[in-house]
Amino acid sequence: MNFVRWAVLLIASCCLINVAASGCTPSESATQNNQPATPTRLPGTPLPSLNNSTVANPTAPAGERARVTRVYDGDTIDVELSGRTYRLRYIGIDSPERDEPFYEEASDFNREMVEDQTVILVRDVSDTDQYGRLLRYVYLEDGTFVNAKMMRMGMARLVTFPPDVAQTDYLRGLQGEAKEAAAGMWSRPDLTGPCDCDRNLYDCRDFQTQGEAQTCFEYCWDTTGRDVHHLDGGGDGRVCEALP
Repeated sequence: MNFVRWAVLLIASCCLINVAASGCTPSESATQNNQPATPTRLPGTPLPSLNNSTVANPTAPAGERARVTRVYDGDTIDVELSGRTYRLRYIGIDSPERDEPFYEEASDFNREMVEDQTVILVRDVSDTDQYGRLLRYVYLEDGTFVNAKMMRMGMARLVTFPPDVAQTDYLRGLQGEAKEAAAGMWSRPDLTGPCDCDRNLYDCRDFQTQGEAQTCFEYCWDTTGRDVHHLDGGGDGRVCEALP
């Protein structure tokens, strides 16, 4: 009986010695028994990553991807899209022209943001304007809304050209914030006035109150001698009377 116990102990000891010598691990043993082994990763080894060129940043909207090849000013760029180059105009904003104050500042700010960058282009209603330029809302891959940032930093004014008005209320709010903060061009009220009188840029929907529209009308009338924005449809000197 004692011999049998001794023999069993001897056999078990031999098995343990063979396992240690072979370097078997639990996962390898499981594999040998047709069980899948659990994969391991050494500390500090990076996990596999997805291809950034095929996966959009979740904070950026869906749209066409293009590369900015040239920046003209604060609201106009060239983009390379599907192997072709297009002139593109930002929707909803109007930056200073070449002979206007803050032209250089707006152009440089836009250039620093988007030049040589991959951008995401989002269409409103119209595809192009009367000059054949693409009309788009433009986003960086990190989700930055370029049109809005130009507005919020005081590098552009609100401009509305129906039917492309999906972001008008949002951009109007940002313009109000820029004015309150005296950002960019709004730091020089002697240059900006209550509104732009250089060309027809607004209609009554661009103003929140009748008083705001009236102020713009009177300022432009005093500055240019005419109703630049055609706000006074009745010709009685009182504009946008449907506004509160």
